Amino acid sequence: MNIFKNILTLLLLLLMNTVSAQQEALYSQYMFNQFTINPAYAGTRNALSSVLLYRSQWAGLDGAPNTMNFSIHSPFSGRNMALGLNFIFDEIGPTETSKILGTYAYHLKTSKGKISFGLRGGLISRALRNDMLNFFDNNDVHNTGGVFQVNAPIFDFGLYYYTSSVYAGLSVNNMLTQKYVNSGQSKFNYDTHIMFATGGVVVLSENLVLKPSVMLRHVAHMPLSYELTSSVLLNKTLWLGASYRSSKNIVFITEYNISDFLRIGYSYDLDLSILRRYNTGSHEVFIGCDLNLQKDKSISPRYL
Repeated sequence: MNIFKNILTLLLLLLMNTVSAQQEALYSQYMFNQFTINPAYAGTRNALSSVLLYRSQWAGLDGAPNTMNFSIHSPFSGRNMALGLNFIFDEIGPTETSKILGTYAYHLKTSKGKISFGLRGGLISRALRNDMLNFFDNNDVHNTGGVFQVNAPIFDFGLYYYTSSVYAGLSVNNMLTQKYVNSGQSKFNYDTHIMFATGGVVVLSENLVLKPSVMLRHVAHMPLSYELTSSVLLNKTLWLGASYRSSKNIVFITEYNISDFLRIGYSYDLDLSILRRYNTGSHEVFIGCDLNLQKDKSISPRYL
């Protein structure tokens, strides 16, 4: 049974690195938390905005990805600029990835909306826990125990155009394609990820709002992936939605606005691929807070 689990974990890691290239953590609720994928989103909520998120992907499968993400960003009145921070921890089997990132964004007004330019940079740390690996041959030269770890700089760039009813964002994450090597024996690649997200809102009535969105992802040497989402806002309080992802997933999404400044969200990914035999789906939950920095303006409801 242990051998089967080890083989399954190895297949999982190979699948993620050679097929979907999921070096960046996957988020099902990106449309409610766009700062995670695009640094240019910083400051667009006109509030001190923070989100704490946890994602358990492919629940029930040993070695499946788990992600924790904390982000915070805020505009600066009268300066057309915003600052932000991201803290990310992602584990997949015996590998652990941590990021600490700082963001600067600059906003320009146009005749119909605003366009933002964002630059994010920081440190990525990736570790391989050899003590979690089972070797068939105890004399294997790689059976050294301990933790193999590499630290390196990382940079992202984003563009984001938005009005009160539509948005479009382009982000280039891990701009500098890198090969990180340690001790001349081990290395890992971190490829550039390009993401384009667009969507809008259609106010059908005072208590009913429709929000469609589209996400495209591209990684070098990999096929283009996409995600189609449609959500509705009921009574300015409850978001309900569903997505289809090209990796053969159907995602069910909900967000509840507890108050003008506090919201919670949950999503469940139903896997339609071959991996459905080995997992019970993926779960993602977040809590978000928007603190109004301009007391004379309302910050609710948030459509984009």
